[in-house]
Amino acid sequence: CTSSYTQLPHGQTPYENDGGCFFCAKFKGSSFPISDIGDLSDNCKQMCDNDPACTAYTIARAASLHAHEYYWGSAANCCLEREEYPPETYIDAQNGGDEPNTCEKESMCWTRYEKDEDSLSKCDKKQKKSKQCRPIWKARKFSNKRKKKHMKFIKNGCDYNDKKFESMLEEAYQQCKAEIEDELQQPQVQQQATFDNTGVYQRSAWVAHGVFGVIAFGILAPLSAFSPSFPTLIPAEAHTAIHVSTFVLALVTVVIAGKTKKGLVDINGDTNAKETHQIVGLALLLLVCLQTLGSIHPEDKSALTNKLITGAGLIAFGFGVYEVTSGCALFAATYDTVYWGQVYLGYIFWLIFMVVGGKLAMKYRWGKTRTKYTQVHTKAFELT
Repeated sequence: CTSSYTQLPHGQTPYENDGGCFFCAKFKGSSFPISDIGDLSDNCKQMCDNDPACTAYTIARAASLHAHEYYWGSAANCCLEREEYPPETYIDAQNGGDEPNTCEKESMCWTRYEKDEDSLSKCDKKQKKSKQCRPIWKARKFSNKRKKKHMKFIKNGCDYNDKKFESMLEEAYQQCKAEIEDELQQPQVQQQATFDNTGVYQRSAWVAHGVFGVIAFGILAPLSAFSPSFPTLIPAEAHTAIHVSTFVLALVTVVIAGKTKKGLVDINGDTNAKETHQIVGLALLLLVCLQTLGSIHPEDKSALTNKLITGAGLIAFGFGVYEVTSGCALFAATYDTVYWGQVYLGYIFWLIFMVVGGKLAMKYRWGKTRTKYTQVHTKAFELT
């Protein structure tokens, strides 16, 4: 399993690391530290997951490493914790104000991640450690005497009695503080950019959803519903192909809608219309699916089955009309654009008129043909 962690505010960390410290480089064997905070956190997290006793980890920004290397002889940007520390060992760099002490200056460049309670109980197996992190200081257990000494050191403001080191920490503090302030502002800009990109993506997806829907329910659904009425124009072999095409496009339409199901409301700002649109769309997909299955091997179907298939086609046609018009209304209300539903309804009424007119014309033509056929047979009978 993978452990989960909670990030603490920057600069809030204990002044102890008993789980060992590591230097995480840009790549294995490199002397350059990982500069990206997210990447550094991921690699240090792997080191903590590799240690079953690890309860938290802290990462250091690159600005502080030169000071550490000067004073300690080595620099580490990833340290692990195993035990709970007394409150007196914790430092909050944000409390320093305009005159932070040395403890607060050094802690400003560190960010702590605490392992969540659920992870402590569930994830007790070692995970693979990062290949980019090499050990600097081994894990060690602090005695109570050492802890008391550290608490006194912290209480006195962490006086290292080294002016150069303190100057380097001051420089690192200012740089880390500026980076943190910039990062706190950056998410707002990124969030706005993400919102804009998401808005463009959603609109494009809804346009594609509408185009597929109009083709499926505005062209193919009427064709599949009314084609049996015109057997001389559309052969029976083409019915299955029409039904399959309708189902495929209807499925694509529903999938696109599922990917962009957020963001559309009706004209009054209510989501009821959107929910109805979704429910009818799923019902329509089911009808088209049943119609497609029923169209396979039509010669094996009974008269009742054929009537049910035709009825399902007509219901699908009606549902499709609702879906297209309601979808146009939702899109127009959301993006403040032209409502094309009336144009589509005009097309539907024209289509129904053409179908009814064509059906009546075929009956009239068949009636005349039958009358002539009867007259010819009557004359032939009289002659014989």
